[in-house]
Amino acid sequence: MTNNLVSLPSGMILNMDNVAFVAALPDAANRRKKLRVAFGSTSSGGATANIQLDEDDSNALIRALAKVGVDVGALRESTGGKG
Repeated sequence: MTNNLVSLPSGMILNMDNVAFVAALPDAANRRKKLRVAFGSTSSGGATANIQLDEDDSNALIRALAKVGVDVGALRESTGGKG
């Protein structure tokens, strides 16, 4: 990715260089919080931080991932969104 920053509707900015993985939460299609984003950090001994994104932020992240060629079909299906 040329630009590794993703701006979400909530105002949060994600640096995709630090994202370890993105996963749909259990039963995401029926929940307000849709995606879990885990960040890896080498500065704290490899500890990870996690955030949960709401529907608007989840859809924005899915669109950003699709723009750079990531296959997001499973995320779209799991979250019940059109991404």
